[in-house]
Amino acid sequence: MHSHASITPLDATADMRGRTAIALFATAVTLVCILLIKPGSMAHFAWFFCVWTLFVMLFHREETGRFALAFLVNSALIGVFVLVQSTVFPDTYGTTSPLTATWTDDSYFFSAVADSVPPEMLTREEFWLYEPVFTKLIRAITPLAIYHPLDALFFQSGTAALLATFSAKLMLQLSRDRHMANVVFTFAVICPFLLMNGGAILLRDTLTAALFVYTLCCINDRRFVRAGLALLLQVAVRPGTGAILMFAYPIIYFIEIRDFVGRRPISTALSAILIVLGSAFALPFAVEYVGGMYSTGAVTLLGREVYTDLSADSSVNALFLSIQQMPFVVKLILNAAYIFMYPFLSIRTVFETQHFDARSFLLNLVAPIYSLWLNAWFFAGALRGKPVIDRQRGILIALAVVLILVGTYSLQTRHKTIIYPLYYILVAVGFAKASQNSRRLGYALAGLLFLVQVASQFR
Repeated sequence: MHSHASITPLDATADMRGRTAIALFATAVTLVCILLIKPGSMAHFAWFFCVWTLFVMLFHREETGRFALAFLVNSALIGVFVLVQSTVFPDTYGTTSPLTATWTDDSYFFSAVADSVPPEMLTREEFWLYEPVFTKLIRAITPLAIYHPLDALFFQSGTAALLATFSAKLMLQLSRDRHMANVVFTFAVICPFLLMNGGAILLRDTLTAALFVYTLCCINDRRFVRAGLALLLQVAVRPGTGAILMFAYPIIYFIEIRDFVGRRPISTALSAILIVLGSAFALPFAVEYVGGMYSTGAVTLLGREVYTDLSADSSVNALFLSIQQMPFVVKLILNAAYIFMYPFLSIRTVFETQHFDARSFLLNLVAPIYSLWLNAWFFAGALRGKPVIDRQRGILIALAVVLILVGTYSLQTRHKTIIYPLYYILVAVGFAKASQNSRRLGYALAGLLFLVQVASQFR
């Protein structure tokens, strides 16, 4: 049995006042940034806040306050990021820096969703040839015209808030401990990696991770229709990572599936037949999809082709490329370790440039240093002998399997975003419940990984 965290009325009142003050301050920061960047985006901020909050109120009323707080904090971070980027690099209009903006997905997604694109804005050529489901979704829920990246970015505040809110809800379902749920919520809201991979940038990764943890929460609440719809949307938005996450569900719910098979063997057999038939029907389309990517050199039979995409000039990329030359079993483990350690400390990338790049600063300096503590608590939670929450071992195994699959078949480091809900669950376990020995071991392992990153700076 898990003990409920005791909260007195005085504590609850103080907590509510603190959250209200944070929400008001975040809203003020957002409004000031919008006025400095593009005053017309005020309507988009209000619209997306109302639409997202209405969704949560209708289907998850008890989570409305926490969701609204996360939305407003993320919106303030969006405002600051876009203000800095658009000031330093005016041609980007707040998207990623001009060193890579022609090929980054955030400027591409803006181009696909916008009613018109500023003629001087750096973006991908012939962006109109393909419209992703992601941009169709944004267009479907807003009647407002989009002329600036800020007009669409507040949709991302909803996805970031969804991820933080339901990661906390998942921890509460697993532990019945509000303190641990609050730890997960706080880490998810202020995570620089999540912010730079969908929280403040127009990318799909945070939405995919949010839909994953939302699906888990709906399954735990036995709201299977909502879980199914979220799962379908997750696959539609990003088929590749959606397919990878399919391996996580049976691992997390292994005991329930095993018990179901034992009680209902006939239903299980019929389900297996339907899955086989569905797979046979989908196989030709999957082969055509993969074959099309292979013909363009995007993937190989064992994963995405990286040799023409990554430069050996970077010590990190050189390490990654060398891993791909190793035997397959060794590559599985090392790829997973590489994805887990990313983003890597890179002081030169941050300081040896003519202009300040906020995304580079957060990913190459802030996130690696911040991860020193996060990884310490993660290892402490993962290595704790006796589980303190439900499905703790299943979550750890699922996280490891997803890391292996992302490292081997995706090879896109930002796709690591999908593990963060599970990652922060184990971080909270280590932060709040780890034994002294587990905590020491966690700090030792995290410190060793950080020293490896520091040593790589001298190569």
